[in-house]
Amino acid sequence: MATSPTVTCIRVAEVLTGLGMITRETAHSVVDRFGDLAHGALTLRHHVASALEAFGVAVSIHADDVDFADSHYAWLLEEAAALTGGKVTVGNFRFDKEDEDDAEAGRGTLYFDRNGKQLSFLIEQESNDYLDMGAARAAIEALGPDDDPRSFRCVDSSRENPFGGNDDIMVLATAEQREGLHRHLGLTFCEPW
Repeated sequence: MATSPTVTCIRVAEVLTGLGMITRETAHSVVDRFGDLAHGALTLRHHVASALEAFGVAVSIHADDVDFADSHYAWLLEEAAALTGGKVTVGNFRFDKEDEDDAEAGRGTLYFDRNGKQLSFLIEQESNDYLDMGAARAAIEALGPDDDPRSFRCVDSSRENPFGGNDDIMVLATAEQREGLHRHLGLTFCEPW
């Protein structure tokens, strides 16, 4: 019985290059930045998914404390939009809190423009320290470029961590590229919100 190759950052670079998600130059640059760590095994699927961010094909929605979630959404969505290479732009961010008098309140509505058209997402977080992971995921999914087969999908980490707590990794890829990431790196993807 054949065994699959050990997944390292070098292997991730090979797969992403083979799938046409990054250039050889990007692959070499990122592997060089990792140095000796590029040869270390990525034993958990979540570690493999997290490595995709370093190669510029994914963005991470932080599950840990972000201090001020209402302002963190703008940064996160700008990071995701940047992955589209200018095909999607975001701006005019506004977070209308449900309770304006409570600085720690996390509930409200996030408004922003995507390519000039206003979108809004209901935010249901308990405090302003943590992101509403579902709302952040839905907002990023809305940033898929028009007239482009790529879309954002979240890596499914539920088998490794059924109780959550890991960052959600949102990958910009075509359906064929997601299938290649599954076949070569063992990654699976959640259905869109």
